[in-house]
Amino acid sequence: MRRVFGIFSASTAIVVALSLIAAAGTAGLVIVLGEGLDELMAGRRLGAPWYFSAFGELLITTVATFLIPVVISHHTQELTEHHRTKLLKHYLSIGPLAVRNAGEGELVHAAMDSVERSVKYRSSFIGPAVSAVATPVLILCFIAFAIDPLSALLMLIPTALVPVIVLGFQQRFGSSNGEYRRAQGILSATFLDALRSLGMLKLNGGSQWMGKRIRQATERVRQQVMKLLARNQLILLVIDSSFAVLLLSSAALLAWWRAGTGAITPGAAMSLVILSFLMLAPVNYVGSFFYIGMTGKAAEKKLAEIAEIPMHRSMANPLHVDLRHRDLILDKVSASYDNEHHALSGVTWHFPAGSRTAIIGPSGSGKTTLLRVLQGQLEATGGSIRDARQAMGSATLKANTAVVEQKATLFGLSLRENLLLGAPKASDEDLIEALQEVGMGSWLAQQPGGLDERLGESGARLSGGQAQRISLARALLAQRPILLLDEPTSALDVQTEEEVLQTLRAVNRSTTVITVTHRLGLLADYDYVLVMDQGQLIQAGDREELLAAEGYLKEAMDGFRQRTAALHTSSPAQPGEEN
Repeated sequence: MRRVFGIFSASTAIVVALSLIAAAGTAGLVIVLGEGLDELMAGRRLGAPWYFSAFGELLITTVATFLIPVVISHHTQELTEHHRTKLLKHYLSIGPLAVRNAGEGELVHAAMDSVERSVKYRSSFIGPAVSAVATPVLILCFIAFAIDPLSALLMLIPTALVPVIVLGFQQRFGSSNGEYRRAQGILSATFLDALRSLGMLKLNGGSQWMGKRIRQATERVRQQVMKLLARNQLILLVIDSSFAVLLLSSAALLAWWRAGTGAITPGAAMSLVILSFLMLAPVNYVGSFFYIGMTGKAAEKKLAEIAEIPMHRSMANPLHVDLRHRDLILDKVSASYDNEHHALSGVTWHFPAGSRTAIIGPSGSGKTTLLRVLQGQLEATGGSIRDARQAMGSATLKANTAVVEQKATLFGLSLRENLLLGAPKASDEDLIEALQEVGMGSWLAQQPGGLDERLGESGARLSGGQAQRISLARALLAQRPILLLDEPTSALDVQTEEEVLQTLRAVNRSTTVITVTHRLGLLADYDYVLVMDQGQLIQAGDREELLAAEGYLKEAMDGFRQRTAALHTSSPAQPGEEN
């Protein structure tokens, strides 16, 4: 019962009703034409009632036929919006870790192609298909009551084969769409990778390499489509032609026999043959069953699988912790991106509440990985993260951390909407104050739209430094107890960098600030320094103590000072002097 009501939405029921009304109007018009032929053959003139009847049937058919695509179009729009909104809410509810595990390309493909096919199946296939199956029954009723009951009874025999044909076709090819769907998912994922890496591919001459990957994925899709077509078209041709020949020949023989015996008039015989054409609608839909029905059912199966993806535990209700007054403790924390190779291994440290900690180390040392674990975007595979009382999972970490990533994430919305993501209840005055704190006050004053200024897709109307400062303002507005920064000044000029550093220095001392940085000159602003290498913590402690002890930090700082001194003592070549 639930499935029936799930399929037959109000719009589907309206489409079925309108289709049957159109079929009834057409059948009525055919019968009226047959009666008119009998009148003319008898030498009588067609009276006004006949013309009124013909016009009425034609009007009914025309209006119903016109309304069907209107209802389908409206239903398609509503259903598409509903499904995509539902999918987006589901992706948000299961969380980024579950989305990553499921495959972002697959989920994008589902939100676009699978939704489109499912909507097409629901809005423009089910209703017409149901009415196509019901049409022969309706036509048989017209034949039985208006032409000849015996002919209707005999024509019921080939008509009864229709459900058998359709169900057999469905069972025969019910699983034939799986490979095609997987190939489509791979193509979507590959194309998504290409869009994300477009700049890198262009700069590194990788366009041809990526183009080859896309061509290979496209070829796999083409091969699967051709396999499906090759396996089905011959069967469709056989079914269509054999049933059409059987039904039309049966109608013609019945019309000739019953008219010859005087059981029906010549006009009724003509109507019987014409009405048999209307009974071919179900077989005509067997063809579209492959193109729309089968792909639509496969898409719905995919959407159902996605709907069953459970919420990642990182999205559970966060614990109530007081990280403004309690230390954040890492105890032998390990993490991995593939559950095989450790990106972090046995990291132990505690971040005192309100402290400033810098994380340094060579590229690939695990700095950003540690930051992702602390922000709850990568799940620890070993050890624990806790305060003084209890262990904390990803959900609790996310609820207590504000993040400024190396590449700012902005949306093609207004400045206000981008800022309110961090603090939905913030007033305009709060937003303006935050922008002034990060050195964006003068820029804001120059924007004609003010806080309503559109930033463009992914913040396209902003420079890298402007986007970074807006991202920092958003993080400050969130007022979380822990502020995580990944190279926060990497895209800024010297003057703007100093403004942002002043802002960070002024951050409430109850906020714990943890920063990944390559800039050794910024370490003077930090109480503690963690040195990472190959996913391990090789040095950690008070900044001054580490600078006084032998190790990576002292060697790196000595080298930094020597380079700085060399730059200050060197002078440019004088005019006329050889270089």
